[in-house]
Amino acid sequence: MRKAIQLFGKFTGVVAGVGTCACWIIAMWMPASPLAFTGIAFFVALLMLIFSIIAVIASLQGHGITLIVLFVASFFPIGWFLLGSADWVRVIGLLNVGYLIAGLVAWKMPDSRKPKEVKEAKEKSGTEVLENHH
Repeated sequence: MRKAIQLFGKFTGVVAGVGTCACWIIAMWMPASPLAFTGIAFFVALLMLIFSIIAVIASLQGHGITLIVLFVASFFPIGWFLLGSADWVRVIGLLNVGYLIAGLVAWKMPDSRKPKEVKEAKEKSGTEVLENHH
């Protein structure tokens, strides 16, 4: 059951991140965009697009705190505003909530591998070797 919940959290985060990324791309480059992207607004939209890419990576890696921080950074300044929109861009605000769900699942249900298995996985990937050369 634990694995299923972890998989659900990762899936939710990936879908939310990819969906948000796609929505920002469409909103930024669509000829008749419902939002006006001039000046600083374009760079804020680009930042939100980058946040969505980071959310996908954090979801796949199971970094709950990162996802929660991304939720706060993207939802409260922009996502909350977009939820009140009458156009399709309100989907961006709804997908931002997926960051929170994925982050809470990853935070409350961390990887269930035992420390020995984690150490073996690090040794296989070569990260253990780098950590010992301080």
